[in-house]
Amino acid sequence: MTRTKCTSQSNDRRQQAQAEFEKLISNACVAGFHGSASVTITVQDGHIQYARVTVERMVK
Repeated sequence: MTRTKCTSQSNDRRQQAQAEFEKLISNACVAGFHGSASVTITVQDGHIQYARVTVERMVK
C-alpha cells in the first residue's frame, strides 16, 4: 500500500509540474511579453520534491 501511495503522490507532483508549465507557456507566449520564464523541477532519488516557477518580465 505504501508503494501505491508514493506512486500516487509522484504522479500528482508530475501533473502539477506539467500544469504549471502549461500555464507558464500560455502566459509568456503572447504579444508584448519580453523576458524569461522557467519551471525548475527539483528531483531527489527519482521523485519530484517541488517545482519552482520563475518569470522575469522586462519593461520596454
